[in-house]
This record gives sequence, C-alpha cells and structure tokens, in this order.
Amino acid sequence: MARRMLLTAIALVACGWSVLAVERATFILTSGERISGNVVYHTESRENLIGGYLNIGTSDGKEQTFRQEQVAVIDFIGGTPSNDELGALPDGSGQLLAMRDGTTRDGRFVNMIAGTTVRWRETGGNVQDLPITSVARIYLNADSARNTFNYTGARRSTRPNASISGGAQSGEITVQANMRWTDTGVAVRRGDIVRFQTRGQIKFGDGGSMTSGPDGAGGNSPAFPVPAMGVGGLVGRVGNSAPFPIGSNSNGITMPADGRLMLGVNDDNLGDNSGAFFVRINRTTTRR
Repeated sequence: MARRMLLTAIALVACGWSVLAVERATFILTSGERISGNVVYHTESRENLIGGYLNIGTSDGKEQTFRQEQVAVIDFIGGTPSNDELGALPDGSGQLLAMRDGTTRDGRFVNMIAGTTVRWRETGGNVQDLPITSVARIYLNADSARNTFNYTGARRSTRPNASISGGAQSGEITVQANMRWTDTGVAVRRGDIVRFQTRGQIKFGDGGSMTSGPDGAGGNSPAFPVPAMGVGGLVGRVGNSAPFPIGSNSNGITMPADGRLMLGVNDDNLGDNSGAFFVRINRTTTRR
C-alpha cells in the first residue's frame, strides 16, 4: 500500500505538477463558467502563471489551461462577495486583491507560487508574497467580475496600473499592459484608414530598465504577437486576423479585415507587466 502511494506521487510529479500541500481554487471565467481544482505549478520557480496562461488541476487528474484574460476571478473561498468588496473594485478592467479579513488591496496580480502563495504587486511597485489561506479572491478583470456577480452598485473612479503615464484624457482608450487585448469599441472594415495618437509608457517586467514606449524596446521574439517588433510596443488586431504593429505611427494604417479593432502590447508574458498606453483613434471609412 505504501509503495503504491509512493509510485502515485512520483507519477504526479512526472506529469509536471504536484497536488501535495497545494491549495484549491475556482477559476471564474469571463464566460461565466467555473472550473475548480488544485493550484498547480510548474518549472523550478514553481509558478502557476506561465507565458500568460493560468493552470488548474481538476479532480480527474488532468490539467486545464486558460489565458489570463479568460479568467475574471480566482476564488479561494466560494460564496458571494459582499457589496463592500464588489464596491471596492476599480473602474474598468483593473485588478483587486480581496483578503479573508474583509480588507482589499489595489495593485496587480503577478503569479501564484508553489500552490500556496499569491504574489501581488502593490500600486507603489512593492511585490509581496501572501499565503493563499489569507486571500479570499483575486479579481483579474473588474468589469467581468461585476457582470459575474450581477453587481450594479457604485464604482470607484480610480485607474490602477496607469501611474507610469498618468490617466486617460477625454476621448482616449486605456490599453493596460497586462491585458492581452483591449476592445476599442470601434468596428472597422477592410481598407479603412485608421490613425492613432498614442502616448504613455509601460513596464514589461519587474526590472527598473524594463520600460517601453509605443514603438517597443529592444528584443524581438517569435512568441510575440508581432515577432518583428520590439517588446512592449503598441499592436493591433481586427477580429481574428493577424496582429499588426502600431507604435507611434500617426500617418494612418490600413485595416486588414472587417471586425472589431483590438489593441494590446507586444509581449508574450503579460503577468509581470504594468502601466498603460493611452490611444486616440481617428478613422476614415472606405466606400464600397
């Protein structure tokens, strides 16, 4: 019996993750679906969020993987959040950490470590490791969380993650650096000419020199949405078409397809990003 248990544990580790001494969580997806299981981890750094994907080990011994932007809330305790907690959510798609003692913390989610720890970056930039046993919920997308819990009460007017560049001005779209795609609300047609006016600076990592303007910093990667562009640059996408570079180009870009215009940053790992670009859009519609 003991030998069989040991072999089972070895098999689990060989599969790439461990269920020993890890906490459980429920991923509440932006679609409303809920997936519960163990907070698994990978690599020597024992991380859950890898390459922009969150991972959860389900009861059937398998593992499910979701892009971070697919997950609205990571819930550790279940139940319905209080109105005070939901009222503390920042405006827009910002993030919030809710503690089990009823307090909340502004900042950005960094990762979950070893299945037992939440790594959280406070608004001032300080990174803290907190035991999951003290955390109630991680709100990864405030707007989606409000929809999930049918919250229609008062909202805060803060703009977290924008301290590097200030806040958005009237008519500007905020493109958070840790969100894969931001929906601009603009529907375009193939051949439309769209002009972008972009300002701001983002961080694409924890290091003090890891900053980028709209044109991106040095270092390309085939894993980036636009491999030929530097890390952290402003990129766009229309519907499901291929992403394209925008940067500081204000001369006009021809839209490649019909669909909704989305904006993002050129990075394959968004979990340690912070800051935002602020973009003003002017469109010239083609005639057909």
